[in-house]
Amino acid sequence: MDLKGKLRKGLRIFGSDNREYGTIDRYDDQYAYVDQRRIPMSAFERMDNDRLYIGDQGRQYFETNDRATAEGEIRVPVREERLNVEKRQGEMGSVDIRKDVTTEQVNIPVELRHEEVTVDRVNVKDRPVAAGEMAGAFEEGTIRVPVRGEEAVVQKEAFVTGEVVVDRDVKTERQTISDTVRKERVDVDENYQRDRSWFEEHFGKRKSGLGANADTRTFADAEPHYRRGYEAAHDERYAGRDFADVEPELRRAHTGGESWEHLREEIREGFDRGRGQRTTERRTS
Repeated sequence: MDLKGKLRKGLRIFGSDNREYGTIDRYDDQYAYVDQRRIPMSAFERMDNDRLYIGDQGRQYFETNDRATAEGEIRVPVREERLNVEKRQGEMGSVDIRKDVTTEQVNIPVELRHEEVTVDRVNVKDRPVAAGEMAGAFEEGTIRVPVRGEEAVVQKEAFVTGEVVVDRDVKTERQTISDTVRKERVDVDENYQRDRSWFEEHFGKRKSGLGANADTRTFADAEPHYRRGYEAAHDERYAGRDFADVEPELRRAHTGGESWEHLREEIREGFDRGRGQRTTERRTS
């Protein structure tokens, strides 16, 4: 949900069940802060006038601390995505078999019979016309005599004279499916805030130790480097490795304008503090 330009201090937050979770104390481009809770913008589902609603996944940012108060512990689910590859049938291509129709002249000899008419005039001895011969006598007209014969009748019949056999074989090939998966990393912000005063004191001691050679930077300028080392200490990519082993990778990833040698001590201090290697030290009054 795009909340750019819509958030304001004092905006009330509700759940889908209309339960009120509090009001926004402050906010930035990524988070809204409610009673020391940092709520990511993705947790909000919709906005209705002066009400901001969180989704079902967003409730965890409020309910986690409720469980901590009641039970004395905080349980934060850490999730990750895994690839699940399935197989399904699909058309991978085709084989086209073309059939052409050709025409050829076929001659088949056939013997046909027919009648031929021959007209002959025969003289007979005069005799009286019999009674049955008087019909049509002395009438003009044409006498039609049918002439019969055989004629050829052509019929076409289709026959199967051959077959084209297409054989399909099933082949197996191995493929490697690659994709990106996401993992959730536990937010170490709460622990960092606990140790923030230590880093501020460490910075002050370093700066005072440099005396006249101290630069003009403030703790606000140095804090991102302490935090970077602190977060690296909790990064699973660097689990079980000390700073000397991790330093080349952190240095390659460094993109700031300041030199690594200038920032190394602050990053190393954040890393060691995040690993708990300096928890036995105490602040001096």
